[in-house]
Amino acid sequence: MITVLGFIFGSSADVSGDFAAAQQVTGADILLQLAMAVAGVWVAVAWHRYVLLEEASGPIPPFHGMRMLAYFFTAVLLGLGIGLLVGIAGAVIGMVTYNLMPVFFVLLFALVVVAIWMFYRLSPLLPAAALGEKLGVKEAWEATAQISGAVLMAVLFLALSAVAIGVVAAFVLIPLSITLGLAAIAALQWAYTMVGISILTTVYGISIQGRSL
Repeated sequence: MITVLGFIFGSSADVSGDFAAAQQVTGADILLQLAMAVAGVWVAVAWHRYVLLEEASGPIPPFHGMRMLAYFFTAVLLGLGIGLLVGIAGAVIGMVTYNLMPVFFVLLFALVVVAIWMFYRLSPLLPAAALGEKLGVKEAWEATAQISGAVLMAVLFLALSAVAIGVVAAFVLIPLSITLGLAAIAALQWAYTMVGISILTTVYGISIQGRSL
């Protein structure tokens, strides 16, 4: 629902061809982004708890404020930590290969893959925050050692398929009908959000709780 509201009331809703108007950030955009962040964390925490704790839920999932804050700050710290390492590595790659662009792009792609791999090696930290369980960085890293390759392949497949379907929606459906295209993009965003959260849940269940697929 928030995604649809963003298309309707956000600056991205400007389809007049005025690039400057479409790129201008408004107060509505800020509120919508804040609402999107809250909704995303709410969905993630509720889904982790529903699957891993079998917590009952109605049409509106339980709102665990403290767990959501813990989840948010864990995600921020995880992102900052990996981002710092990637930034340093990217700067070194840029200095070494500044005149070898093909090599630069290959190494940059490899760096992105490594960043994704690192994130999912440490991803049990997020469901742990949602459940209120204590889990250290070292414990999460060691627990995911046996499944890291399989998880990376699943995530790369998810990312590539998302890009492919997004391109179809943007360049095929939107030219036919803006409403149809935006509806497809909103549906895809919801679907891929749920699949991504489900991967995190599955990684935690297998690596930390010892469950089987």
